[in-house]
Amino acid sequence: MTRIYDVLRAFGITRRFRGCRIAAEAVSIVLENEESLHAMTSEVYAVIAVKEQCTWYAVERNLRTVILYAWKKNRNLLIKMAGYPLEAPPTATEFIEILANFVKRLPPEKPQVEHVMIESTEAQV
Repeated sequence: MTRIYDVLRAFGITRRFRGCRIAAEAVSIVLENEESLHAMTSEVYAVIAVKEQCTWYAVERNLRTVILYAWKKNRNLLIKMAGYPLEAPPTATEFIEILANFVKRLPPEKPQVEHVMIESTEAQV
């Protein structure tokens, strides 16, 4: 889970956001079972809602908040992680899939989020 938090931190999404914990949990669920991407409301949001003692709608709303923050904070990094052009902020499902795919590709010894961040920042200059 630390690796997921490291990736979120690259966007300035820290534990001060309730959505940070929710996004990390959603990515973790998807990493365990990719099929859950096809039933986000029932297999991801509902599970997290029980854990967080809120509704599935609140889970989705908190995810949208962190997605918009990530989009505003470091759009280039998000596009680089996605590996395809994004014209608008991704949907909640897209965002979770992008992060899960990125975390899955990280080398096991150490997250390389910093390198992606540096390359993304250089592209902005």
